Amino acid sequence: MPTYEFNCTKCDNRFEVRVPMAGKEQVRCPQCESQELREIFAANISKSRGTDSPCATDSCPSKRFGFG
Repeated sequence: MPTYEFNCTKCDNRFEVRVPMAGKEQVRCPQCESQELREIFAANISKSRGTDSPCATDSCPSKRFGFG
């Protein structure tokens, strides 16, 4: 089951929830019970090891955005 991260637009609570994709529309804020939510999409960046990896150099996209 995937984990989704949301931000409540009513009380500004940020939280994660594990729910089936079809159940995302029924998610409520655990703090205020509102359904006025904004889904937060985070970059899923994994660090690679090795010198032939693009992340072994300064040209790695994750390094340009401060993740490496």
